[in-house]
Amino acid sequence: MLTFARRKPELVPAAAAPPEPELVIDVARARLARARRGRAAGPAAAGIRLALRAIEDALIAIDAIRAALEEAAELTADARTSADPGRRALLAERFEDLRQAINESCGVTTKEEGCLTAHAKARLEVTLDPKGRSRHVVRGCDLSTGEQGLDLPPALEAFATDEEISSAEAAIAGAFARLDRAAQIFLDDAGALTALAAA
Repeated sequence: MLTFARRKPELVPAAAAPPEPELVIDVARARLARARRGRAAGPAAAGIRLALRAIEDALIAIDAIRAALEEAAELTADARTSADPGRRALLAERFEDLRQAINESCGVTTKEEGCLTAHAKARLEVTLDPKGRSRHVVRGCDLSTGEQGLDLPPALEAFATDEEISSAEAAIAGAFARLDRAAQIFLDDAGALTALAAA
């Protein structure tokens, strides 16, 4: 009779998963707060602190928008599994509420120069030397639900058809991608300005 020794399973370390976007933003916000409380001096200090505050506001808005998109994704998944037109219509109503919440969170009614998350033309210039020859520019982006922003159209048919639900799901996926790109740009600006504040 042949016997076989059982091999012990090898423990292979799991690949490090990338941090969740929320965690990355939370860490960045903590660093921003610390940088703003720092004792940076010189002509650039006030401008850097102002820009860091604006970026922190933008990251807070992105957090709120991400939460709304996550709920919208849940709504469309629920609508897809429901055969009840009335329930689909209620879900579509909530979807519209979330679109409105996104527009409010991004500050779509705010003046262009005062909000980095509602207007692509918004910009903050931080002068880094007394003569104004060196600058860091923080550019805004449009995170509204409009075509130039997250491109998240309303559910005009109240999710009555699977085609409209599929279209909403694709729009939500695209909105997440745009939101992630915007967050990364702001995080890059925050990193550069935080380094300048510590210099």
